[in-house]
This record gives sequence, structure tokens and C-alpha cells, in this order.
Amino acid sequence: MEKSNASIKNRAKILAAILLFALLSLGGTLAYMTDQETAGNRFTVGKVDFNLYETGWDGELPDGSYATPSDATASDATPSDALGIRQAEDMYAGKEIPKDPAIKNNSKNDAYLRMTVRIPVAWVVTADDDGRLNHGGQIMETELFTYDLNPYSGMRLLSPDPVLENGYHIYEYIYTGGGRTEIPVPAGQDIPPLFYSVRFANVVGGQIDEDTEFLYVDFKAIQSGGFESPEEAWTAYHNQSH
Repeated sequence: MEKSNASIKNRAKILAAILLFALLSLGGTLAYMTDQETAGNRFTVGKVDFNLYETGWDGELPDGSYATPSDATASDATPSDALGIRQAEDMYAGKEIPKDPAIKNNSKNDAYLRMTVRIPVAWVVTADDDGRLNHGGQIMETELFTYDLNPYSGMRLLSPDPVLENGYHIYEYIYTGGGRTEIPVPAGQDIPPLFYSVRFANVVGGQIDEDTEFLYVDFKAIQSGGFESPEEAWTAYHNQSH
């Protein structure tokens, strides 16, 4: 009987040790996953990999490579003199040039995306296409570049009223996929260009110098996982970025 009781006690101790080890291991795993989700994923913008490319502007393709005349195997190679970046070297009133900002979500995660367009503004006199002065020839605050939004880009203007900042009008676009409400961009999805070209304002000569700034396009993105709404996601983005 003594040997049997001792054997039972030893087995009980071993079982208890195994259970304790299992519980400790499980607790450690849960704590790590919680930390990883909170600190490593939910508020991490760096996990999102988006590429903004402009094939008509500088020849860049969705994968980050470039279509140039030197790439003889590229069927969509673009002559350098057809690129917007080359044509912008000689701008004049009313000139239209290629500029086609598109986005590729290279992430494994769906993510919210917002694009911003910064347009320089100036107080100038402009004319219409027939040469007649606009506004009776008065100096007016004018956006120096205009474009037509691509209706198939899946992007929608967040507010019709731009933000004025340091001589620029800033417009922000959200991804809706063609609907009305903001939704995540699916992993791997390629978003068509926001627009395809920009047109320089028909400014009456002698008012703009050679140092005039160009139109700029930028974006920001944050993964959608872990958030109840796009508003919650962008609040987290703002809090992390400031």
C-alpha cells in the first residue's frame, strides 16, 4: 500500500507540474498576443505597404519599376518626351500634361486610404480659351492647376471646400470603391489613377515666375483590422502621427 500511495503522489505531482507549465505557457502566449495586437498591429501604420505610382508622369509601374525606352522588353514602355515630368519643364498658360497618380496595395492587409492633392494658388488675372479676360480682368485667387477626377478611381472627395495652407489648396479624397461611404482597400488591389492629366491655368502673361510650385499628390494609409470604423482608425492614425 505504501508503494502504491507513493506512486500515486508522484504521478499527481508530475501531473500538477505539467498543468502548471501548460497554464504558464498559455498565459505567456495570451499576453504576447495582446501586446502584439495592441502595440504591434492595431496602431502600426508601418505594416501597410502602399505604392503611389504615376506611369504617365515619370514611367513608374505598379511594382515600382519603370517603363522607359531603354527597357526593350516592356510593351508599355513610354518615350521620355511623352512623360509629364519632361513636358512640365516647359509649361505655359493652358498647357495640359500627363499626371496620373494611382495606388497599389501591396500589403497582406486591407487598409483605409486617403489621398491628398495640393494645388498652388496665386492672385492673378486669367483668360478663357478664347482669350477673353475672366472676371472683367480683375485679379482673383486662382488654382494654378486643374484636373478632372477619374469617376472609376473609387475615390471620393471628402469635402468640397479645400484647406488653405501655405499658398496651397489641399483636397482630401477617401476610398469608397464607387459608393458613398469609406471602406478599406482590399489587400493586393490596384486603384486606377485619381486623374489622368493636369492643366495649367490660362494666366495672362508676366504674372507667374519660373519658381512657381507644381501640383503635389500624397497619401496616407492605416490597416483596417482592429477598428470598428474608419473614423476610429484615422483617430488612431492622428494620435500616433502627432
